[in-house]
Amino acid sequence: MSVGPNFASINSEVPGYYDLTFKGTGAQFDVKIGGAVKENLILHATLTSSAMSGPKITSDGISEKTSNDISLGEAMFGAGLTYYIMPSNFFLSGSVGLGNFTLIEGNNANSISTDRGFSMQLKIGKEWWVSKRWGLGIAMTYGTTNLTNSPGGGMEERMSSDNVRILFNATLN
Repeated sequence: MSVGPNFASINSEVPGYYDLTFKGTGAQFDVKIGGAVKENLILHATLTSSAMSGPKITSDGISEKTSNDISLGEAMFGAGLTYYIMPSNFFLSGSVGLGNFTLIEGNNANSISTDRGFSMQLKIGKEWWVSKRWGLGIAMTYGTTNLTNSPGGGMEERMSSDNVRILFNATLN
C-alpha cells in the first residue's frame, strides 16, 4: 500500500473544438495484492486512485485556476509485477490495466466519468524492514492513462495524463 502527493497533467481534446490541459497537485493512493511467483518476484493486482483539487485549466494559451470544490480524479485497475533486488531491498514495479477520469463538482453532487482506456504505472523504490513481516519505504512512480471518450453527440474526446508521484510504502510479507 502506498500514499503520497501527486503532480498531474491531464489533457482533454476534441479535434476541431477544444484542447484543454488540467494541471495541479493532489493525493495518490495505490494498493497491490498478490504473491510471489518465485523468489523476489511478485505478481499482483493493482488499484490506483488519485485526485487533484482546484486544477489550473489552460486552453489556447489562457490559464485559469478553478475553485477547490472542483476535482479531477484518475483511477486504474490492472495487474503487474514487482521485482526486489536483494539484499538492498530496492524494487522495480510495473502495472498495466484499464483507467478512467472523473470530474467532480462539490461534494459528489455532480460527477462525470469517462470511458475506460489503457493505463500504466512504473514504480521504483526502497524499503527497510521494520519487523519480521513489515517493510516501510519510499518510492517514485510515473503513471499515464490514454483513452478515447464518447460523451455523446457523435464527438470523440481524446484524454491522456502524465503523473509523477512520491509515495510512502508499507508492505506486508
